[in-house]
Amino acid sequence: MSETPAGGAAIELEHLTKWYPGSPRPAVDDVSLEIRAGETVVLVGPPGCGKSTTLRMINRLIEPTGGRVRIGGEDVTGIDPVRLRRGIGYAIRSAGLFPHMTVAQNIALVPEMLGWPGARIRARTEELLDLVGLDPGEFHDRYPRQLSGGQQQRVGVARALAADPPVLLMDEPFGAVDPVTRDRLQDELIRLQRELRKTIVLVTRDFDEAIKVGDRVAVLRERSRIAQFDVPEAILTNPADAFVSGFVGAGAALKRLNLSRVRDVEITDYPTVTVDDPPQGVLDRLRSSGTDEILLLDRRGRPYKWLRRGDLTRARGSLARAGTPVHGTVTRDATLRDALEAVLTDSSGRVAVTGRYGRYTGVVDVETLMNSVHGLLEADRLDALEHRHEPAEPRAGRTHAEREGVEVERKA
Repeated sequence: MSETPAGGAAIELEHLTKWYPGSPRPAVDDVSLEIRAGETVVLVGPPGCGKSTTLRMINRLIEPTGGRVRIGGEDVTGIDPVRLRRGIGYAIRSAGLFPHMTVAQNIALVPEMLGWPGARIRARTEELLDLVGLDPGEFHDRYPRQLSGGQQQRVGVARALAADPPVLLMDEPFGAVDPVTRDRLQDELIRLQRELRKTIVLVTRDFDEAIKVGDRVAVLRERSRIAQFDVPEAILTNPADAFVSGFVGAGAALKRLNLSRVRDVEITDYPTVTVDDPPQGVLDRLRSSGTDEILLLDRRGRPYKWLRRGDLTRARGSLARAGTPVHGTVTRDATLRDALEAVLTDSSGRVAVTGRYGRYTGVVDVETLMNSVHGLLEADRLDALEHRHEPAEPRAGRTHAEREGVEVERKA
């Protein structure tokens, strides 16, 4: 595969099929799919439906029995598979880092294989650590055993992006971490994709994850047969059949909270102080703020504690003993569902919003979020009324572009 500049490349799967010896039927049966350059497409389906097999045939970790794969218009089924894989990023469950190598050495693997000069590799490693939200000075020389699960996954993504590939394949990349870490890693992926615009194909069995991170979602039946391939909004509001409806499940309107981001609603500023401020200065700031509380930031600018008017007095002026620790935050790329859950688990009715490295950027409150929920529910109600008067039409497998074409014909 020829070298491709930064950005994404279109992927075409044409009648892709995989038979295993001795099996009475194919594991993947005649799959055709077009993925646009720079978009994130998620393959979601039940365990054993062939979604990971389909993904691995793109970089030929599994050789197709029939059909073709084109990347950027080039047929890759005849290319040397080792050379092919060096031009495609690949991130897997549990990161798959080499335990005897440092973080920097893990990230540098593919660039070294491609013969990059040392200075370029060092610069790229630091750039990627910063990109995935890990301080290069702190993490460069650590070993995988010294990292949390979420940090390992971030390094795994950095390694997959090291040679600036146009395509990134992700096989259940966040399936091995706890739910809170998984939400934050999903947010990080959304942020990265907004900056890089790679072509990402991600496999998951979690429908909520699929609609959160995917520009389009392919819901797969057994043998990777496509039940519906569309934008998340269309799948939530107009599932193709009972099989897709089963994946959507109850509460489709509330699931649409996964389609809106914290950055889409009003984020308010909030009075802050730092742990290095003198207690009297903190008290003066609190009195002049016009609010009942103030947010204490640590030395890295991260939310640390909420301080109320009586906290400093009761703690005798000590910031170490004063206030209530901040237990949860959300990023600007978090979904409104994530933010609503964080707010509802905190009796104060608000949650701090953070940026890169967990630094404070603002606050979002329950009133703002509930107004957004009511807006989505009202939109769904009006949409349901509109569709009630429209003639039924076949939907399975229709793409977003095809649906828009139907709308144009109707209006004409």
